[in-house]
Amino acid sequence: MTDDRTLPSVTKSLDEYMAAVELEEGGYLEEAEKHARKSIEIKRNIDAMILLIDILEKEGKDSSEWRKALLEEYPSNPETYRRLFESSFNKDKEEALSYINRAITIMKKPVYYYDKARLLHSMGREMEALASIDMAIRAEQRNSTFWQMRAEILYSLEKRSEALEACEIALKINSRERRALLLAARIYLDTGDKEKAREMLGRIENMDEEVRKLLDLTLS
Repeated sequence: MTDDRTLPSVTKSLDEYMAAVELEEGGYLEEAEKHARKSIEIKRNIDAMILLIDILEKEGKDSSEWRKALLEEYPSNPETYRRLFESSFNKDKEEALSYINRAITIMKKPVYYYDKARLLHSMGREMEALASIDMAIRAEQRNSTFWQMRAEILYSLEKRSEALEACEIALKINSRERRALLLAARIYLDTGDKEKAREMLGRIENMDEEVRKLLDLTLS
């Protein structure tokens, strides 16, 4: 027989988790942390633990206790290793690679191959990154972020025409894909087509320093 207290506790834990999500998205990290901790206190759950780690790291606080708990309590969940991958990304890339490989071993989700590709790209291991992003694209062909990542890798390999093709595919899927628009503008600048570069930059909604610098290059 189901304990009558089980469903109310799950509901209360979820309520606290959702409050934490909304507060984090709004930038209220201290309050978000309190609600994430409360969600876990009411009922241990992987989503709130991952969220708490996210919040702590955004606050510049030590998350090691919760990363250890995550690994101990959810060793068969690929999201455990994806979260550990994110924590290691800028600290120890080889360790991060071992974590995302573990996640892929458990479940071959396209987003895990994307994560692996962006890590390998950051390490300068472009051919491996290309193979990984191609795995993601084979499984999920209409994801503009995947195509944008492929374009960045190809650009690093100095394959500008192929990179531009990947940008164009990304933009057919999502005409507002910012990074694809920026990269396409750079490629057009590289080839001397300033008018096309301006066209790409003109499609970007929020102007910032990066966009303004590229626009200046199209006018020089």
